[in-house]
Amino acid sequence: GRLDSAAMPEQPKKQRSIILARNAERSVRLPIAGEPLPRMEWEEAILQKSIQLEEIDSDVYLASKDDLWKPLGARGVFGGQTICQCLHAAILTVPESHAVHSFHGYFLLAGDSERNIIFHVRRVRDGGSFATRAVDAKQRGRIIFTSMIQFHKPEPSMGLEVAIPMPKVPGPDGLKSDREYLEELARDERLSARMREFYWQSLARPSRAERRVVPPQATDDPLDTIEHVWTRVNGRLGDTTEIHLICLAYMSDFGMLQCAYKPFGGFRDQPPAMMVSLDHSMWFHSQSFRADDWLLFEIRCTKATGARILSFCKVWTQAGELVFSCAQEGLARHNETLRPLEPAAEPKM
Repeated sequence: GRLDSAAMPEQPKKQRSIILARNAERSVRLPIAGEPLPRMEWEEAILQKSIQLEEIDSDVYLASKDDLWKPLGARGVFGGQTICQCLHAAILTVPESHAVHSFHGYFLLAGDSERNIIFHVRRVRDGGSFATRAVDAKQRGRIIFTSMIQFHKPEPSMGLEVAIPMPKVPGPDGLKSDREYLEELARDERLSARMREFYWQSLARPSRAERRVVPPQATDDPLDTIEHVWTRVNGRLGDTTEIHLICLAYMSDFGMLQCAYKPFGGFRDQPPAMMVSLDHSMWFHSQSFRADDWLLFEIRCTKATGARILSFCKVWTQAGELVFSCAQEGLARHNETLRPLEPAAEPKM
């Protein structure tokens, strides 16, 4: 069921966030084989567990291997999970008066989903206005992800308010979800039996978030490297602000590089032989959002060269407030030269 942070006893911040995740773990009952899956409650608990950390020493936290998620076909743990757990660990070490405003991280090694991840937090600086933390995620004594995270004590902007307006795109209602697209692919007899089985296996795993891609509009350039995607956490989250910040960080790693393939017919038409994220940066502009409500992600590839893809993302609430921005660079290797689509012919007058 829904967690209400207001009903919890007052206690230190680092314990409150951890207990919130543990309460979600206890509130779910594993489904019995053959019975209908309680969709919202079960998927909420999976995401809550995905951000759970256990404090094992001063400024040292553990993410259990039992909670790590490795997507089918991936080389390692989902990068968004490591990103959000680094953020979670940093949040547990700063005063409640400070809010995260920026995050910069590098993927160094693939995370092993069969081993715990240890997060080491270093308190770089604690000032009156800013606090800075360095967080390393480690397995087998080696750093798999390293990050620098900064927090700011909110202060008035004195009228200095500028924001890019939300693009005019169809809302999420009535759009197909990513799972509906997967089901169509799983039933597509033009695909190989191996590929259809892969899609069925993907559908059999409960999803942590739902994505609805906005189809290209009549006035859009079909070769433009931009995508609009409505995204939200499956299920309802608690009301603690940090949960929504962490979950947005988790979702920010969804599909950041795929829009580079639009000029080539799409990611599925000419997929890379290898693709990995190299670095990830995030900027939190506001805390006035819920990660379990629809958010509009605008993802644009600005450059792809030298086997690297660079994409930027902006996120708005349905009310039109720009609350978040992020950027990611990734490596994409291909065994064959990609074939670009031909530009549409100009209409004759």
